[in-house]
Amino acid sequence: MAAQLPAPGSDDVLYIVDLSGYVFRAYHAIAPLTNSKGEATHAVMGPANMLQRIVAARKPARIAVAMDSRTGSFRKTIDERYKANRPPAPVDLKEQMVRCEQLVRAWGMPVFQADGFEADDLVAGLTRDAIAAGMRVVVASADKDLMQLVRDDDARVLLWDTMRDKVYGAEEVTEKFGVKPSALGDLLALTGDSSDNVPGVPSVGPKTAADLLTAYGTLDGVYANLAAIKRAKLKEALQNHEADARLSRTLVTLTPPEMPAFTPESVAFKALPTRAEGDDDPRIDALRTLFEELEFTRLAESFGGRGAAPKGKGASPTAATATGARASASEQEIEKAHVPALVTTREALDSFVAGASAQEVVGLSAVVSSPATSGGVTEAAVIGLGIAMRSGAIYVPIAHRYLGAPPQLSLAVVGEALRPWMGPGRMISAFSAKDVLSVLAPAGVLPADVRLFDPELAGYLLDPETAHDAITLARRELGREIPSSGDGDDGAKKKGNRRTAAYAGALADAARVLHTRFAARMADEGLADVHDRVEAPLLGVLSRLERNGVLVDVPKLGEVSKRLDARLRALETDAAERFGNAAARRSRDQLETFLFDTLKLPVLKKTPKGGRSTDAEVLEELADAYASVREAGDGAESSTSAFPKLVLEYRELDKLKGTYLDALPRYVSARDGRIHGRFLQTVAATGRLSSTDPNLQNIPIRTDVGREIREAFIARPGFVVLSADYSQIELRVLAHLSQDPELLRAYRERDDVHAVTASAVFEVAREAVTGDMRRQAKTINFGVIYGMGEAALARNLGIEKKRAGHFIAAYFERYAGVRTFMNATLEAARKGEAVRTILGRRRFLPNLHAGNRGLRFEAERIAKNTPIQGTAADILKLAMIAVDGDAEVRQLGAQMVLTVHDELVFEVPEGNATAAAARIQTLMQEALVLSVPLDVNVGSGPNWARAH
Repeated sequence: MAAQLPAPGSDDVLYIVDLSGYVFRAYHAIAPLTNSKGEATHAVMGPANMLQRIVAARKPARIAVAMDSRTGSFRKTIDERYKANRPPAPVDLKEQMVRCEQLVRAWGMPVFQADGFEADDLVAGLTRDAIAAGMRVVVASADKDLMQLVRDDDARVLLWDTMRDKVYGAEEVTEKFGVKPSALGDLLALTGDSSDNVPGVPSVGPKTAADLLTAYGTLDGVYANLAAIKRAKLKEALQNHEADARLSRTLVTLTPPEMPAFTPESVAFKALPTRAEGDDDPRIDALRTLFEELEFTRLAESFGGRGAAPKGKGASPTAATATGARASASEQEIEKAHVPALVTTREALDSFVAGASAQEVVGLSAVVSSPATSGGVTEAAVIGLGIAMRSGAIYVPIAHRYLGAPPQLSLAVVGEALRPWMGPGRMISAFSAKDVLSVLAPAGVLPADVRLFDPELAGYLLDPETAHDAITLARRELGREIPSSGDGDDGAKKKGNRRTAAYAGALADAARVLHTRFAARMADEGLADVHDRVEAPLLGVLSRLERNGVLVDVPKLGEVSKRLDARLRALETDAAERFGNAAARRSRDQLETFLFDTLKLPVLKKTPKGGRSTDAEVLEELADAYASVREAGDGAESSTSAFPKLVLEYRELDKLKGTYLDALPRYVSARDGRIHGRFLQTVAATGRLSSTDPNLQNIPIRTDVGREIREAFIARPGFVVLSADYSQIELRVLAHLSQDPELLRAYRERDDVHAVTASAVFEVAREAVTGDMRRQAKTINFGVIYGMGEAALARNLGIEKKRAGHFIAAYFERYAGVRTFMNATLEAARKGEAVRTILGRRRFLPNLHAGNRGLRFEAERIAKNTPIQGTAADILKLAMIAVDGDAEVRQLGAQMVLTVHDELVFEVPEGNATAAAARIQTLMQEALVLSVPLDVNVGSGPNWARAH
């Protein structure tokens, strides 16, 4: 018969709550929530709802709450590996555990805790003493370890999983594990527990353990009958790991402490009075206050209070930028939103700004027209400004156009009023601050030395893996919805003006409030240096870079595009003539059919949807594999190798034509013939800059077409293009971080690092290294940084996997310090530490403990690469800041126009090229002092290709 909970209100039943277990479970199972003060609450809400359910449904006459020790578990003294794989508890988990304890004490529930003992041990002790006092016990938990407390032959102890409303008695435990409750400890000793790092016996799962215990009764019985076990591998595993099994039995055994505080009276629980009975019980006030602080609306209202629903981490599909954002707020919410005061006179604007104290942080937002594709944000028109201070917010309409529009201040007049007020001492906080600066600085509204803070940038630094757009941050951190901007830029009538004002004011005020919150958090979490030294100063640098733009020779792009078009048609004709018309089709599905059904080529990889992959990696492997077969035969090129090669060439040329040759002219501004792209700080988790509108990061440098595209990036008459490119910056950072003696020596003595590596992996003298050896060694050097394994290296070098493994082993033998550094970095990350760059930029890698092998390996690769790649990114940004702010560079007329990967590109007066090159090279080499010198290659010419 299925186990049943005792009747509600039974006086002889003690409900024991495993509070620590519930908090941990809620923390990892519930989507993150915060109240409007930014306090994490999701691990409190779950236990709060669970406790209310117990109280409401079971009407307990007696209740006790067990919590983990505030000190370490005594099990660590038995085995230091116990729970060693668990990272330290996050700060917000500890804070929520405190809140949960406040909650149960406010409810009047006794808390039991003992130094050195886990909550499970306290539950066992309470169960023991309650049974001795003649009570029955219901343990509120889902922990399998606590199922050991269920009794084989009576129903005096039950376990209740409140989340699933599942009750476990002896029958249910036996059905779940295949053994009686009394044998569960032996089963757990055999299987171990990876979450607690309890070793058990390798290869023994629950089914095997249950079969062994059914046959031999106990763990001792299993080891007394090893000779009778017929499965050789199982017997060997049991023999070799007997010590682990017996140690595991000790670790999983519940060990109740002495509990002098327990008496039947100590666990008596008095029900709270109903509203009809009155609310004079002090517990009601305590609970109401607590739920209102936590902003648990429903729970607060159940005690006569009011609260605000906590906000989750939901991401908005559109990032808020200076070019406008859209929130998900309903029309009713917009109508109820506070609309800031409209300021349409100079006197009113002067009066408002006069009310700010000298040290006050001011929130700012700019509503702008949608810019054209060409020119980007630099050609957008300012529609209005939102300004927020502690005393309130205003909206200054500037260029609203609709019938009956009120008088508006010009942007020039607004600039006159605000520019002195927004001087060096003022901190301006604005979402998408770079874009705000780009539209306001040219108009003279913001001074050149303005201090900018961008909450989106701060949110990105705090956690680069989560959403950090304005709408998401306002919702997640402040519990606010940003109303939509309306149609302020195209004549929305009076209501549009009101909606735009509400949007701009809300955006400005959220930015103002988030400055205080995020600045404090960055200081506490070791991110202030990278923010203050790198990211914040870079806002102005990137704004100027985008406004400068880069000059483009559009006719040159057209010429190359026509030539590529002819080559693409020739490839299509060639494919049709040699392989049939079907081969000339560009459809992926037709290509798949032709490759694998017509040519009968082997399927090397599947797509996520189960199809046969035709990606570049597959085509390269097919071409290389059959090229090797051809070389071993009569030398004739067969369709099996020629066709994949033809497809690869076609794809590469087609992509370059569509992505660059045909697309770039659309981004050229009619005003000045320049491309004003956007450079983004908050996209790549590594810290690298990314570019968009257009993306210039992936123009190939070593192909003929790639060089021709770069030739179209030119300088105006009388000027040249100057390129300054860091040489092997990531390998130099690796040398500094690892302090490997061989790497340090090579760079300090300006030796050829690739040749040094080639000498090691090919086991030849330094002078015997050939050009091909050096090329392969270069692949190995950079492959190690990016976590390239044997398979990937073999594919890149076109060699066998075994040989690639030999190369990697030889590399780490030569550079032992690199292996030590990477192992130490990975070990620290596994223990829960964030992976950081030299300047403190960090990444969290929860997938280091993922069960999915692919996710785990990728996290390991990122852990080893992040300090290297992230530091290299920081160095480039420091260099940009140094060059941009250098008086000599400005005097020489050098203007930064592009940044791509580790390279800075300038437009410089032809007569100053030599002096500018020397100064820029020095500034870049001194951007950050490492244990090895930074090297910068500088060149100049009439176009980007000739300069690089």
